[in-house]
Amino acid sequence: MEIGFGILGQTALLLHGNMDVKPVRGRPGQVLAVLLANPGRLVPVDTVVDWVWADHENPPQDALGTLHQAGARLRQAFQADGVDADLTIGKPGCRLDVDRGRIDYHRFRAMMARARQFHEQGQHDRAHVEALAAVRLRRDEPLAGLRTAAADGWRLRWARNEWVPANAFVAAQQLLLGQTELAVARLEELDLAHPMELSLAKLRIRALLAAGRALEATEYFRRLRREFQEHGDLYAAGELLAVYNEVFVPGAASFPAPAQPAPAAEEAEPRLPAVWHLPPDVDGVVGREAVLAELDAFTADSAGVPRADVVVLTGGPGVGKTTVALRWAHRAAKRYPHGVVLVDLRGDGQAADASAADVVELLLALLDVKVDEIVSPVARAARLARLLRRRRLLVVLDNVARTDQVEPLLRVLAECTVVVVTRQRLSALLAARPSPVVTVAPLSDDAARALLERRIGLRARQDPDGVAALVRLCQGNALALTLVAVRAAARTGMRLVTLAEALRDADMLLDVGNDGDWPGRSLRSAFTVSYQALPPAEQRTFALLGLHPGAEVAPDALAAADGRPLSQVRQSLAVLVAAHLIEQPGDLDRYRVPNLLQLYAESLARQLADNAAARRRLLEFSLLTAYEAHRTVFPAKHRPDLPRTGGDVTPARFATPAAARQWVLRERTTLTAAVRLAAEAGLPEIAFTLPSLTADVFDSHGHFGDIIAGFTVAAASAAAVGNVYAEASSLNDLGQVLLLMGQDAEAEPYLREALRLVDAHGIGIGRVTVMLNMARRHLHAGRITEAVKMSRETLEEARALDEPERCAAALHRLADALLEQGGHQREALGLYREALALRERIDYRPGRAQTHIALADLLTRMSRYEEAAGQCARAARLVNESQHLPTAMKLNTVQARLCHAEGDDRAALRHAHRAVELADRSGHATGRGRALDTLAGILLDRGNIEDARELWERAARLFRDRERVGQAQRIEARLKSLEAAVIPEARDGERDTVAMPSPRLSSWAAERA
Repeated sequence: MEIGFGILGQTALLLHGNMDVKPVRGRPGQVLAVLLANPGRLVPVDTVVDWVWADHENPPQDALGTLHQAGARLRQAFQADGVDADLTIGKPGCRLDVDRGRIDYHRFRAMMARARQFHEQGQHDRAHVEALAAVRLRRDEPLAGLRTAAADGWRLRWARNEWVPANAFVAAQQLLLGQTELAVARLEELDLAHPMELSLAKLRIRALLAAGRALEATEYFRRLRREFQEHGDLYAAGELLAVYNEVFVPGAASFPAPAQPAPAAEEAEPRLPAVWHLPPDVDGVVGREAVLAELDAFTADSAGVPRADVVVLTGGPGVGKTTVALRWAHRAAKRYPHGVVLVDLRGDGQAADASAADVVELLLALLDVKVDEIVSPVARAARLARLLRRRRLLVVLDNVARTDQVEPLLRVLAECTVVVVTRQRLSALLAARPSPVVTVAPLSDDAARALLERRIGLRARQDPDGVAALVRLCQGNALALTLVAVRAAARTGMRLVTLAEALRDADMLLDVGNDGDWPGRSLRSAFTVSYQALPPAEQRTFALLGLHPGAEVAPDALAAADGRPLSQVRQSLAVLVAAHLIEQPGDLDRYRVPNLLQLYAESLARQLADNAAARRRLLEFSLLTAYEAHRTVFPAKHRPDLPRTGGDVTPARFATPAAARQWVLRERTTLTAAVRLAAEAGLPEIAFTLPSLTADVFDSHGHFGDIIAGFTVAAASAAAVGNVYAEASSLNDLGQVLLLMGQDAEAEPYLREALRLVDAHGIGIGRVTVMLNMARRHLHAGRITEAVKMSRETLEEARALDEPERCAAALHRLADALLEQGGHQREALGLYREALALRERIDYRPGRAQTHIALADLLTRMSRYEEAAGQCARAARLVNESQHLPTAMKLNTVQARLCHAEGDDRAALRHAHRAVELADRSGHATGRGRALDTLAGILLDRGNIEDARELWERAARLFRDRERVGQAQRIEARLKSLEAAVIPEARDGERDTVAMPSPRLSSWAAERA
């Protein structure tokens, strides 16, 4: 299998000759990118840090240790895919030895060198093919994962010295081969990404002239020369003038004219007058090169001869379909000697629709036929069809609303090129007559920025922050950008940032353009045209989308809000997709409303007669389905009682725990937003119940921010209605997640307030729960005696309440505290086993996994390795079921210690690195500290004392920063013990991350014993 490396895009392994791209993400991918940009060279550690860590990131205190970890993961990836590469990481620096020909950047350079050789030999076709293959190696922005000044400098140099010249070379070869339109399209696209690049500008003037677009060439020259003069670049302005004067000398031609197609047979007949019914061309169309090229490709053959075919040009409201069609029609007009006609079928609803008969009558009149003399519509159509057989005509049918408007026309226009411009998918037309569909998408950010700068002028170029804010607001919608540009141009005294801030008001943004003129043009009016064309059921469905708090919506949630059967709602969603009012972004049964249309939907939702009831049903669906998901994933775990609901909502059901977990994760942002929406809508019971049903799954994947956001709202909502139990529970859970994140100081006030509430109101189960977390807080802070005392008190109270899981948790916590106190291994072992028996009795699997891991760790310390391995195996089965990242992290940490104790350091290192990776993924800072502590011990015993020291220093800082005093002090004691340690001779730190096995250091071995 051919395996290469890619940095011309996201850093990746390129498998099967670039057919399969396997990204290398995270820090390892960033480090790999730096080394691939400098293959075979020793890159100093400081240089790698400058390339990888951006200004807003804190560079690692132990850069070499971090790079060792990245190197280990890269070697694992290389080994898994059979990559032949030698990676060395040491104090002098980092080096990757690999065949340069397998790196896409160097392949690009080699291919361009061959292309230039072909050009010098006059083989322009081979030069074009080779150069085109070279530029296609670029998958995305080079070094896409690196956002540092060093990487930016590399990208800038590559763009100026290699990428732009390569594309200019391709365009020049296309001109030499007579492919003028392809050359122009390429140069227009390059101009957006590299504006005011002199070499491209000079070539574009020549290309436009070669394509027969002299007027456009002149307009482009004048605009760009003026911009050069405004920027003070008189040299570039002079160069541009010289090229313009050169190519516009009569008879001058820098490139051969494109081959002309053979004339069609009917052109031998006497010429008939051309028919032109086309509005004036539009200026300032940007970012549509790909769409224009698609229209060219679908409407002409390889020789440039027009096809008698139908193309559908479609897109959402306001994206600029008519503008694109008009621009293309003017550009393609030279291919249609008998004329171009654009007819508005008025499908926008602002006037009566134009019928097929109306269009036939108009075309006959344009052909100077006395329509009044032909009474029968059938005869008129037949006469038009006969006339058009003698003409190569382009007909653009704009604003088509339905298939029946155009289907009768297409038989009459069978000899013409027809472009149907519509907001609809026109499924019936495409089913009856399969035709290519060209979709006009929202503009890219670069194109949107270019449009604003062109419309607003120098003021926009001087205020890039304001332009960026307007671009974010408009979301690529061409109408929004145009209206905002008009508003900005009219208010010259207002900063663009200030205008953007004002337009953050949804109603103001939707109504910008409505300033008393008639007819008013605004986003609201454009969206209303599409909305009013919908049947009533689909109008309601679209309005209900404005109630949904998430970025994506599933049909069953919308059906709950609507009150209609799911099958009917699915059909309505299909209609909305066909109308380009919503999107179905993937193959999942989910839908997304573009941002601007979401604002419009929200304005419609406020007008619904059953607004409050629909919102209640939507939120109850989230609540009830979250309850079902929790019951499926955690069948033995306690859940809060559900509040009373309306009884008119059916939740989703789940066949497996995996499906339930996937639903919670997929709906994560929606569920978090639903908590806030419930509080705002006056539904506090939903607001303080829902977070308790989602927190366990969020916790298992490290989504602590969502847990905190949910419980913060929950506590306030419960307090507002005087529900002390829910308030105390939410405060306790807030404290618990903050403890998990290592933010113990922030957690303590929440826990103390929760304890005050449960004590004041005699909530026994609440007191036990909070005391468990308070005991953990004491333990973390190094207050071991208090932790042991509170754990014993908690155990007694839990037994009195006959709460088996709370008893198990108290037993487990007491064992933890006794081990920290020292000298209580046998007692702790008995406590863990008692806790495990309780958890097995109630089948509480998450708790069982945690206790198996604790037992494995203790048994490893006691040198009972076979028993420890059995506990690890049982924990691994449970972790594989739950996919709980923090638990998997703890398991790998303990497995690393066990493997190291048994002498299998290769496996120990693998588990330790895996633990660090899981800690990073789950945002578990103290878990990362434990994993680093373990990794340092392994490295030390292998003689890698300096790296061990660095890892322990990092771990100690992590624990100190989070007030884990006991753990920090223990590691700091180990660091002191290194002062007198004897360094083995086996390690060669210059060549590898981990040294060969060496004798254990006596000081460390004694401490571990």
